[in-house]
Amino acid sequence: MLSQPLLTPRLQLIPVTPPLVRAAQNGPAAFARVIGADAPEDWCRGSLALVANTLAFSGEQAFAATRAVAVHRDEGAVVGDVRFEACPHPLGEMEIGYSVAPSRRRQGYAVEATGAILDWLFAESEVETIVAGCHRANVASVRTLRRLGFWLDSTPASTFWWVLTKPLRSATRA
Repeated sequence: MLSQPLLTPRLQLIPVTPPLVRAAQNGPAAFARVIGADAPEDWCRGSLALVANTLAFSGEQAFAATRAVAVHRDEGAVVGDVRFEACPHPLGEMEIGYSVAPSRRRQGYAVEATGAILDWLFAESEVETIVAGCHRANVASVRTLRRLGFWLDSTPASTFWWVLTKPLRSATRA
């Protein structure tokens, strides 16, 4: 899906491609070399394996990037990543998730990176609805999802499910 990097005021969101997946499989140093940015240990510890498992393709021709790595443009360091993928049902619905390196939290990177992906999804695809789940005790994610314009849709068990539509996103950005 995402074929070109997206730019925000502070970040460059780099799509995870097969060469980046292979580099992630070879460890932090190889990943940093291929992405052209520092890959801090605290981000690698929680997310590098997820990037390495982004192989949702059969051959490079069929690959569609469903994850982007957020690199700080001025500092040249990975600060987090955003995952987005089609839901098994209904049609036109995507699920989104994000992570930020522990040392980079509470600085607005999740909102900035995820917001850019949301705007891109609504502008460049047929997506009508985006959902996100977070544990009800994860206050930081609850705040992030609210800032992005998501509305609480259901509260089964310990996971809150949030929903965002194009009109809700537009209203948030106005």
